[in-house]
Amino acid sequence: MISMITGEVAHVKGSELTVMVGGVGYLVHVPPGAHEARCGQDVRLYTTMMVRDDAINLYGFFDPGQREIFTLLLNVTGVGPKIAMGIISRVDPNRFLDAVITENIPYLCSLPGIGKKSAQRIVFELKERVSREYAGRIEKRGGVVDDAVAALIALGYSESQARRVMEGIEADTVEETVRLALKALMR
Repeated sequence: MISMITGEVAHVKGSELTVMVGGVGYLVHVPPGAHEARCGQDVRLYTTMMVRDDAINLYGFFDPGQREIFTLLLNVTGVGPKIAMGIISRVDPNRFLDAVITENIPYLCSLPGIGKKSAQRIVFELKERVSREYAGRIEKRGGVVDDAVAALIALGYSESQARRVMEGIEADTVEETVRLALKALMR
């Protein structure tokens, strides 16, 4: 199982990156529109490898939270990698987890590839697990992170940049979170 790769982007084609690691180029499927990777740039991707009879695919995420949501979604009946990647490209992991816990069917229906029956299935199959494993993280970080991301977007950063920089920041207030995020972005 390949769970993380770090290397230089050698090629970008749509939602696929070729990442050079130790002289080997790995083709990694990333969420569409959720990356700003360019050739020559070093990246760290949290990955999930899927082996099927006809293919071995590597799915990569810039945020470990995205990989967690992807893995959760693959456990839902009728949700495959294509639909899961579409959802990941459009949703913040904590917002998705909150929608599952609160049974926010209209929000889930707004995600690509998800209709009412699929949204109900996601809630039915994931609510108990999400409530048990992720509720504390959502309550603690959700509001502060969302407000800090909104502030960074207002300052001209993209949402993906803002979300990515939040991963390594632990702060109790929005102001402190934004200050630390700006410091990290300036490096």
